[in-house]
Order: sequence, then C-alpha cells, then structure tokens
Amino acid sequence: MELTIIPKEDLNQYQFVQQEVLTDEVDRAKRKILLDGAMALGNDYKQKVSIVFETTEGTCAVETTVWAVTSNHVELKAGKDIPITAIKEVVL
Repeated sequence: MELTIIPKEDLNQYQFVQQEVLTDEVDRAKRKILLDGAMALGNDYKQKVSIVFETTEGTCAVETTVWAVTSNHVELKAGKDIPITAIKEVVL
C-alpha cells in the first residue's frame, strides 16, 4: 500500500471515496473509539494524531489535531473535515 502524507491545508484538493472502507463491524467500532480518543487528545492536550484515509487517488494520511467527531465527519482545524467512512486507521 502506497501512502501519501499530505498537509491538512491540502485536504480540499482530494476527493474522498464514497463507500465505507471498513467492512467489519468490529473494525468500525474500534475506529469510533479511536476517533473519540483523538478528539479528547486534541481538545485537552492539543496533541496531533495520524489519520489514514482513502481518496479517489489512493491512500493518504494527515497528521492533525481532531477538534470534533460528528456522526459522519471528523472536524479538523480551519474548517477542514474528513468523512468517517473514508478513514481506514487512526494512530494516537
């Protein structure tokens, strides 16, 4: 798997895949737990995490602070967001 690391400021230049990237329900539950943990780290300690996600151009990653997690998106600084269904991995 080739991974492209991008700055969060460039997220608008990428189109996220529309389908759910995690097929297993347990993996989706773990992703939600990790995203909630990432949000706590971002809000309480301003700590960055790595988020690996799928775009129409391939697998990408961004190192960023998570400010909020909604039912559909992860909200980042400066109004950037990533659809949860496109997120493959969260590294705290």
